[in-house]
This record gives sequence, structure tokens and C-alpha cells, in this order.
Amino acid sequence: MAKEPKKKPDEGYQQLKKDLKAGTIGSLYIFHGEEAYLRDFYLEQMREKLIPAGMESFNYHQLQGKGLTIQKLAETVDALPMMSTRTLLVVSDYDIFKAPEGERTLLTQLFEDLPEYVCLVFLYDTVPYKSDARMKKLAGAIKAHGQVVRFARQAQNDLVDWIHRRFKALGHDIDTADAQYLIFLCGDLMNNLISEIGKIGAYAKQRKITRED
Repeated sequence: MAKEPKKKPDEGYQQLKKDLKAGTIGSLYIFHGEEAYLRDFYLEQMREKLIPAGMESFNYHQLQGKGLTIQKLAETVDALPMMSTRTLLVVSDYDIFKAPEGERTLLTQLFEDLPEYVCLVFLYDTVPYKSDARMKKLAGAIKAHGQVVRFARQAQNDLVDWIHRRFKALGHDIDTADAQYLIFLCGDLMNNLISEIGKIGAYAKQRKITRED
């Protein structure tokens, strides 16, 4: 049987991890992809790095894309941080490249002139993200000033390692074959797996997780 080709790591995803580790979080990110668990995990990491505890209501802003105007977006971007050096603004399901031409022009200008204190994240959940190179100015502004991060389904080996770690955190061990069997039963999306891992961990009486569990 031919060996499954190794997936090339997404450059935006790897850069995000470096940004978080180095404390050099940028001003503009686009989060998309099937793996919502990782997306939400890293968004929470950003929030913890950027916003002091207890100051979220002043510095962490969330907007829904449906019905959003560029004026509202710009006003929120311009909101100065309070007792913090940064703000975090998350816009959910706003399709940048399908916005009317006038809004795309304003978005381009906004991206080119983002204040240093803001971190603006466009999060694609129910709306798929698809860049359009024909819109050169908008695409160029995103490339120059932002980072596109795709949270892809994880390779099985990476998932097995993660399953080992999650069970270990619950005080259990699981062997590789049974971790692979869990993936076979539940699929390879981490949100589904984490729910089942919690149930199995609570049910199992012994340290070693078995297939019967």
C-alpha cells in the first residue's frame, strides 16, 4: 500500500503559533478551516495574551458579519484600549471578498491603516472563506498587513498524540490502536473527539482505557 503523503503545514498556522510564543501578535488575521476546535483554542490564546484578566468587556469586541457596516467596524477598530495596550476585535462570518465594491474599497483602506493597538480577526465559521485574486487591492492589503490562517483537519498521527495527551490529563492511558479506533468511530474533528474523550474518561474505572470503554 502506498504511503499517505505527508501534509504540508499551513504557513499561516505555523506563523500564528510563532507569534503567540514570541508575543508578537499582529494586527490582522483571517481564521478559517474545518477544525473549529483549534480555531477556538488559538483565539482564546490570543485573548489571554492581549487582554488583561477582568478587562475583556472594555477591550474584547465581537461583531457579527450579517448586517455589519464598515462604519460600525471602523468605529470599533478606533475604540482605544482601556488599561491595556491592545484590543481584540473578532468579526464572525463577514465575507470580505463578496462585500459590495464600495465596502471593499473602505476595507482596503482600513487594513492599510490599522492602529497598532488593535488585533482584528475575521473568523469564518458558517461562511466559507475564499480569496479572490482579481480584487488586487483588497487581496494585496490582506497579504501585506495580515495573516491568513487555515485550521485544517489534523493528520491521524497528530490526532493520536493529542488523544493520548487528553486522556493523560484525565488520569488515563490509551494505546495507539484504540486511539485510532476512537477516530474511526467519531471522525477526525477534534470537537467531536473531545466530547467523547470526556465521556469515556468519566466512565472508565481503571487507568488503561479499553475498547470496551
